[in-house]
Amino acid sequence: MLFSRKNKVFRFKGPEKQVVNDKDHTEDFNNAEQFGRVRLGKLCLYYRDLGTKYFVPYEYIHRAFTRISECPEDEFSNNHEYYRLILVHNGKEFANLIFNEEKPIDQIYEKFMHFRPDIAIGVEKK
Repeated sequence: MLFSRKNKVFRFKGPEKQVVNDKDHTEDFNNAEQFGRVRLGKLCLYYRDLGTKYFVPYEYIHRAFTRISECPEDEFSNNHEYYRLILVHNGKEFANLIFNEEKPIDQIYEKFMHFRPDIAIGVEKK
């Protein structure tokens, strides 16, 4: 019998360091819509960081915002901006996902409104 990646059950780490490795999350991950390094499934948001697959249930995300970072011009490259999707739970940032352009982050925000309209978008005003 040949090994089929289709039947493989993935291992995911959650925001509270819990681990799941079940067919429901694997199927959701495989069918999720991809936006850069982020996948949005019906159950969760998924991303990879340093080879580890993470899952974040939508109800865990209280706020999301974009942070823009600039790398100044040097002898090797031009001035460059990159965009970071920051996810927040109970006032604490728990994910910092880097993108080369802002468009995928805007698309993720639109999808959040579909999956979980109570996720606050933008920096919290004090």
